[in-house]
Amino acid sequence: MYKKIDFRVRPPFGNYLTMFQNEQAHFARLADAFDFTVSESQRTGNLEQFVREMDLAGVELCVVPERKNLGGEEGGMFPLVSRYPGRFMVFPYIDPTDGERALEEIDRFRAVWDIRGVSAEPTFQPRPYRFDDPVAYPMYEKLQREDLVLFVSYSAKLLPVVDPDTVRQLGALLQQFPELKIVVGHGGWPWHLEVMAMAFNSPNIYIVPDMYGLTGAGSQDYVKAANTLMKGQMLFGTAYPILNIVDAAGFYETCGIKESVMPDFFYNNAAKLLKL
Repeated sequence: MYKKIDFRVRPPFGNYLTMFQNEQAHFARLADAFDFTVSESQRTGNLEQFVREMDLAGVELCVVPERKNLGGEEGGMFPLVSRYPGRFMVFPYIDPTDGERALEEIDRFRAVWDIRGVSAEPTFQPRPYRFDDPVAYPMYEKLQREDLVLFVSYSAKLLPVVDPDTVRQLGALLQQFPELKIVVGHGGWPWHLEVMAMAFNSPNIYIVPDMYGLTGAGSQDYVKAANTLMKGQMLFGTAYPILNIVDAAGFYETCGIKESVMPDFFYNNAAKLLKL
Protein backbone atom coordinates (compact mmCIF):
# COMPACT_ATOMS: atom_id res chain seq x y z
CA MET A 1 0.00 0.00 0.00
CA TYR A 2 1.27 3.47 -0.91
CA LYS A 3 1.18 6.34 1.55
CA LYS A 4 -1.21 8.99 0.34
CA ILE A 5 -2.30 12.60 0.57
CA ASP A 6 -5.97 12.93 -0.33
CA PHE A 7 -6.30 16.38 -1.89
CA ARG A 8 -10.10 16.60 -1.88
CA VAL A 9 -12.05 15.55 1.20
CA ARG A 10 -15.19 16.88 2.85
CA PRO A 11 -15.06 15.17 6.28
CA PRO A 12 -18.10 14.60 8.52
CA PHE A 13 -17.56 17.78 10.49
CA GLY A 14 -18.95 21.30 10.66
CA ASN A 15 -21.10 22.42 7.77
CA TYR A 16 -20.10 19.37 5.71
CA LEU A 17 -22.33 17.28 7.97
CA THR A 18 -25.27 18.46 5.85
CA MET A 19 -23.93 16.32 3.00
CA PHE A 20 -24.21 13.20 5.15
CA GLN A 21 -27.75 14.16 6.14
CA ASN A 22 -29.02 15.03 2.66
CA GLU A 23 -27.10 13.00 0.08
CA GLN A 24 -27.41 9.37 1.11
CA ALA A 25 -29.28 8.52 -2.08
CA HIS A 26 -26.50 10.13 -4.09
CA PHE A 27 -23.84 8.13 -2.23
CA ALA A 28 -25.76 4.91 -2.95
CA ARG A 29 -26.22 5.73 -6.65
CA LEU A 30 -22.52 6.41 -7.20
CA ALA A 31 -21.47 3.38 -5.18
CA ASP A 32 -23.63 1.25 -7.46
CA ALA A 33 -22.28 2.96 -10.59
CA PHE A 34 -18.64 2.35 -9.66
CA ASP A 35 -19.13 -1.02 -7.94
CA PHE A 36 -18.10 0.50 -4.62
CA THR A 37 -19.65 0.13 -1.19
CA VAL A 38 -21.12 2.87 1.00
CA SER A 39 -18.79 3.01 3.98
CA GLU A 40 -19.83 3.15 7.60
CA SER A 41 -18.66 6.75 7.91
CA GLN A 42 -20.63 7.74 4.81
CA ARG A 43 -23.76 6.21 6.30
CA THR A 44 -23.33 7.57 9.82
CA GLY A 45 -21.33 10.77 9.43
CA ASN A 46 -19.05 9.57 12.22
CA LEU A 47 -15.74 11.44 12.19
CA GLU A 48 -13.76 8.91 14.24
CA GLN A 49 -14.84 6.15 11.86
CA PHE A 50 -13.73 8.27 8.91
CA VAL A 51 -10.26 8.64 10.42
CA ARG A 52 -10.12 4.85 10.79
CA GLU A 53 -11.05 4.56 7.10
CA MET A 54 -8.25 7.01 6.25
CA ASP A 55 -5.86 4.61 7.96
CA LEU A 56 -7.25 1.63 6.02
CA ALA A 57 -6.79 3.55 2.76
CA GLY A 58 -3.22 4.54 3.61
CA VAL A 59 -4.14 8.23 3.68
CA GLU A 60 -1.81 10.12 5.98
CA LEU A 61 -3.18 13.61 5.30
CA CYS A 62 -6.44 15.01 3.92
CA VAL A 63 -6.68 18.42 2.32
CA VAL A 64 -10.06 19.94 3.19
CA PRO A 65 -11.18 22.69 0.78
CA GLU A 66 -14.03 24.57 2.44
CA ARG A 67 -17.30 25.38 0.66
CA LYS A 68 -19.38 28.52 1.12
CA ASN A 69 -22.85 27.56 -0.08
CA LEU A 70 -23.43 25.08 2.76
CA GLY A 71 -23.70 27.90 5.30
CA GLY A 72 -21.61 28.36 8.39
CA GLU A 73 -18.61 30.54 9.05
CA GLU A 74 -15.59 30.39 6.75
CA GLY A 75 -12.74 28.71 8.59
CA GLY A 76 -15.13 26.52 10.54
CA MET A 77 -13.16 23.38 9.66
CA PHE A 78 -9.98 24.45 11.42
CA PRO A 79 -10.80 22.69 14.73
CA LEU A 80 -10.07 19.45 12.83
CA VAL A 81 -6.41 20.46 12.69
CA SER A 82 -6.19 20.64 16.48
CA ARG A 83 -8.31 17.55 17.05
CA TYR A 84 -6.25 15.34 14.72
CA PRO A 85 -2.76 16.89 14.45
CA GLY A 86 -1.08 16.13 11.16
CA ARG A 87 -4.12 14.47 9.58
CA PHE A 88 -6.01 17.42 8.09
CA MET A 89 -4.98 20.57 6.25
CA VAL A 90 -7.73 23.14 5.74
CA PHE A 91 -7.98 25.44 2.73
CA PRO A 92 -10.37 28.15 4.00
CA TYR A 93 -13.01 29.43 1.61
CA ILE A 94 -12.32 32.94 0.34
CA ASP A 95 -14.95 34.93 -1.57
CA PRO A 96 -13.30 37.73 -3.56
CA THR A 97 -16.66 39.44 -4.09
CA ASP A 98 -16.28 40.50 -0.44
CA GLY A 99 -13.62 42.97 -1.59
CA GLU A 100 -11.01 44.06 0.93
CA ARG A 101 -12.59 41.80 3.57
CA ALA A 102 -11.53 38.77 1.53
CA LEU A 103 -7.87 39.78 1.73
CA GLU A 104 -8.19 40.50 5.42
CA GLU A 105 -9.67 37.02 5.92
CA ILE A 106 -6.55 35.43 4.44
CA ASP A 107 -4.36 37.41 6.83
CA ARG A 108 -6.63 36.57 9.76
CA PHE A 109 -6.42 32.85 9.07
CA ARG A 110 -2.66 32.96 8.53
CA ALA A 111 -2.17 34.72 11.85
CA VAL A 112 -3.67 31.73 13.68
CA TRP A 113 -3.30 28.68 11.44
CA ASP A 114 -0.65 27.22 9.16
CA ILE A 115 -2.45 27.46 5.83
CA ARG A 116 -0.89 26.53 2.50
CA GLY A 117 -3.77 27.58 0.24
CA VAL A 118 -7.36 28.73 -0.08
CA SER A 119 -10.50 27.34 -1.67
CA ALA A 120 -12.74 29.08 -4.21
CA GLU A 121 -15.74 27.98 -6.28
CA PRO A 122 -16.48 30.90 -8.62
CA THR A 123 -19.39 29.26 -10.43
CA PHE A 124 -20.95 27.58 -7.41
CA GLN A 125 -21.14 30.16 -4.66
CA PRO A 126 -24.11 32.37 -3.69
CA ARG A 127 -22.70 35.30 -5.71
CA PRO A 128 -21.07 33.60 -8.72
CA TYR A 129 -18.24 35.28 -10.61
CA ARG A 130 -16.18 34.38 -13.66
CA PHE A 131 -12.77 32.82 -13.18
CA ASP A 132 -11.27 35.84 -14.96
CA ASP A 133 -13.50 38.45 -13.33
CA PRO A 134 -11.37 41.44 -12.23
CA VAL A 135 -13.21 41.33 -8.89
CA ALA A 136 -11.01 38.35 -8.05
CA TYR A 137 -7.71 39.88 -9.19
CA PRO A 138 -6.72 41.30 -5.78
CA MET A 139 -7.13 37.82 -4.28
CA TYR A 140 -5.14 36.18 -7.08
CA GLU A 141 -2.40 38.81 -6.75
CA LYS A 142 -2.14 38.19 -3.01
CA LEU A 143 -2.01 34.41 -3.39
CA GLN A 144 0.63 34.66 -6.11
CA ARG A 145 2.72 37.12 -4.10
CA GLU A 146 2.54 35.08 -0.90
CA ASP A 147 2.96 31.72 -2.68
CA LEU A 148 -0.37 30.30 -1.52
CA VAL A 149 -2.20 27.66 -3.55
CA LEU A 150 -5.61 28.35 -5.11
CA PHE A 151 -7.89 25.29 -5.05
CA VAL A 152 -10.82 25.58 -7.48
CA SER A 153 -13.59 23.03 -7.88
CA TYR A 154 -14.30 22.87 -11.59
CA SER A 155 -16.52 20.53 -13.57
CA ALA A 156 -19.82 20.63 -15.42
CA LYS A 157 -21.51 19.51 -12.20
CA LEU A 158 -20.58 22.82 -10.55
CA LEU A 159 -22.00 25.01 -13.32
CA PRO A 160 -25.63 26.16 -13.21
CA VAL A 161 -25.54 26.03 -17.03
CA VAL A 162 -22.95 23.94 -18.88
CA ASP A 163 -20.66 26.61 -20.31
CA PRO A 164 -17.50 25.68 -22.24
CA ASP A 165 -16.32 29.30 -21.99
CA THR A 166 -15.32 28.66 -18.37
CA VAL A 167 -12.23 26.78 -19.53
CA ARG A 168 -11.15 29.85 -21.51
CA GLN A 169 -11.72 31.94 -18.38
CA LEU A 170 -9.46 29.61 -16.39
CA GLY A 171 -6.79 29.92 -19.06
CA ALA A 172 -7.10 33.70 -18.98
CA LEU A 173 -6.61 33.64 -15.20
CA LEU A 174 -3.40 31.65 -15.65
CA GLN A 175 -2.17 34.06 -18.32
CA GLN A 176 -2.73 37.03 -16.01
CA PHE A 177 -1.13 35.31 -13.00
CA PRO A 178 1.45 32.87 -14.41
CA GLU A 179 3.12 32.18 -11.04
CA LEU A 180 -0.13 31.41 -9.22
CA LYS A 181 -0.34 27.73 -8.28
CA ILE A 182 -3.80 26.42 -9.17
CA VAL A 183 -5.23 23.02 -8.21
CA VAL A 184 -8.23 21.96 -10.30
CA GLY A 185 -10.54 19.70 -8.31
CA HIS A 186 -13.04 17.49 -10.16
CA GLY A 187 -10.37 17.29 -12.86
CA GLY A 188 -11.93 20.01 -15.03
CA TRP A 189 -14.23 17.36 -16.53
CA PRO A 190 -15.46 17.30 -19.28
CA TRP A 191 -12.92 19.94 -20.37
CA HIS A 192 -10.10 17.95 -18.86
CA LEU A 193 -8.08 17.81 -22.09
CA GLU A 194 -8.07 21.59 -22.26
CA VAL A 195 -7.04 21.77 -18.59
CA MET A 196 -4.26 19.26 -19.32
CA ALA A 197 -3.12 21.47 -22.20
CA MET A 198 -2.83 24.35 -19.73
CA ALA A 199 -0.88 22.10 -17.38
CA PHE A 200 1.42 21.04 -20.24
CA ASN A 201 2.21 24.71 -20.85
CA SER A 202 2.47 25.67 -17.18
CA PRO A 203 4.05 23.79 -14.26
CA ASN A 204 1.72 25.69 -11.89
CA ILE A 205 -1.50 23.88 -12.87
CA TYR A 206 -2.28 20.70 -10.89
CA ILE A 207 -5.18 18.32 -11.52
CA VAL A 208 -7.18 16.23 -9.05
CA PRO A 209 -9.31 13.79 -11.11
CA ASP A 210 -11.13 12.44 -8.01
CA MET A 211 -14.48 10.87 -9.07
CA TYR A 212 -13.95 11.66 -12.76
CA GLY A 213 -10.84 9.49 -12.91
CA LEU A 214 -12.82 6.32 -12.24
CA THR A 215 -14.75 4.66 -15.04
CA GLY A 216 -16.62 7.49 -16.75
CA ALA A 217 -16.04 8.96 -20.20
CA GLY A 218 -12.48 10.20 -20.50
CA SER A 219 -11.27 8.59 -17.28
CA GLN A 220 -8.34 6.90 -18.99
CA ASP A 221 -7.09 10.29 -20.14
CA TYR A 222 -6.16 11.03 -16.54
CA VAL A 223 -4.26 7.74 -16.27
CA LYS A 224 -2.32 8.43 -19.48
CA ALA A 225 -1.51 11.94 -18.30
CA ALA A 226 -0.34 10.71 -14.89
CA ASN A 227 1.96 8.20 -16.62
CA THR A 228 3.46 10.70 -19.08
CA LEU A 229 3.24 14.47 -19.49
CA MET A 230 1.54 15.25 -16.15
CA LYS A 231 3.72 13.05 -13.93
CA GLY A 232 4.49 15.93 -11.61
CA GLN A 233 1.10 17.65 -11.75
CA MET A 234 -1.51 14.96 -11.09
CA LEU A 235 -2.76 14.62 -7.52
CA PHE A 236 -4.70 11.86 -5.78
CA GLY A 237 -8.10 12.78 -4.37
CA THR A 238 -11.29 10.90 -3.56
CA ALA A 239 -14.01 13.59 -3.34
CA TYR A 240 -15.14 11.85 -0.13
CA PRO A 241 -17.97 11.56 0.94
CA ILE A 242 -19.15 11.31 -2.66
CA LEU A 243 -16.93 8.21 -2.82
CA ASN A 244 -15.84 5.68 -0.22
CA ILE A 245 -12.24 6.67 0.57
CA VAL A 246 -11.06 3.06 0.94
CA ASP A 247 -12.61 1.87 -2.33
CA ALA A 248 -11.43 4.95 -4.22
CA ALA A 249 -7.86 4.50 -2.97
CA GLY A 250 -7.98 0.84 -3.98
CA PHE A 251 -9.26 1.74 -7.43
CA TYR A 252 -6.45 4.18 -8.12
CA GLU A 253 -3.88 1.63 -6.98
CA THR A 254 -5.04 -0.73 -9.76
CA CYS A 255 -6.30 1.59 -12.53
CA GLY A 256 -3.20 1.48 -14.72
CA ILE A 257 -0.97 4.14 -13.23
CA LYS A 258 2.60 2.89 -13.50
CA GLU A 259 4.24 1.58 -10.36
CA SER A 260 7.12 3.99 -10.89
CA VAL A 261 4.66 6.92 -10.91
CA MET A 262 2.54 5.82 -7.94
CA PRO A 263 4.61 7.52 -5.21
CA ASP A 264 4.40 10.85 -7.04
CA PHE A 265 0.69 10.57 -7.81
CA PHE A 266 -0.31 9.48 -4.32
CA TYR A 267 2.05 11.55 -2.20
CA ASN A 268 5.14 13.29 -3.55
CA ASN A 269 3.48 15.78 -5.90
CA ALA A 270 1.13 16.97 -3.17
CA ALA A 271 3.85 17.05 -0.54
CA LYS A 272 6.00 19.24 -2.78
CA LEU A 273 3.11 21.58 -3.53
CA LEU A 274 2.22 21.85 0.17
CA LYS A 275 5.91 22.30 1.15
CA LEU A 276 5.83 19.36 3.56
